[in-house]
Amino acid sequence: MDIKAIALDMDGTLLNPIGLIDEKLIHQLEKLQQRGIKIFIATGRTQKEIVDVLPSHVNMDGYVSANGMGAYTKEKKLSQHSLDETLLQKVISEAREENIYYEVHPLKGPRLALTEDKPYFVAELEKYIPETLLENELNSRKKAIREHINWVNKLKYEHIVKVYFFSVDTEKINTWKKHLENLKKEITFTTSCSSLHNVEMMVSGVSKGTGIKLLLEESGINKENLLVVGDGENDLPMFELAGHAVAMKNAEKNVQAQADTVTDFGYEQNGLYHYLKQKFSL
Repeated sequence: MDIKAIALDMDGTLLNPIGLIDEKLIHQLEKLQQRGIKIFIATGRTQKEIVDVLPSHVNMDGYVSANGMGAYTKEKKLSQHSLDETLLQKVISEAREENIYYEVHPLKGPRLALTEDKPYFVAELEKYIPETLLENELNSRKKAIREHINWVNKLKYEHIVKVYFFSVDTEKINTWKKHLENLKKEITFTTSCSSLHNVEMMVSGVSKGTGIKLLLEESGINKENLLVVGDGENDLPMFELAGHAVAMKNAEKNVQAQADTVTDFGYEQNGLYHYLKQKFSL
């Protein structure tokens, strides 16, 4: 397989448990770019969340943000979507009634939540932590409450690119997912999950796959020459698109089952670094 582009998920793949990228991995990606291979990021994170976590010297060739809600190269924006305001008001109201942890992510500025809901957000993370909740997601929620959420008295619903819902309790989040599925019968939208403990909302018809397809078209690269690496259900649209799909060892079994290859190491052991080192003889 002649690989001309690599698309990488971030959390659970590119980033370690505390949300950082290893310098050795950065050097690997630079070497691949020197060979003429395009490196794309495809993440559930918004543009702001990407910028917040990637060092300034990391220079990717393109980005898909918020599970396909945005796609852009270094030179230009290829697409940008926002969620329907009426839908947002309805869903956030219902989430609050059920004490569902939520984060409202605008196109610009910090993520939002209501000040009066902070106590039950905090209480959510004081529950028993099951093994299914990976360290990176737990750390991200703790840091969000402590540093990243802008606690407001009134939410604004203009130019929202993502709503993230979370629960430590998989039964609770699964019940919420079913509620969202039923709501789709009334209002058209898409949902995506990056772990067993979350679900995110996007506009209908977008995914990491649709965003990566735009980047491939812009770069003149065929999908058969694309290699993708991810660990969550939200990576499956990329798996379906790519010539070769790689699941991280820490991925759920259903994700691994739809991959061509599974890495020997998980994200905690810098598994992406080891995979690329062997695959490309770096």
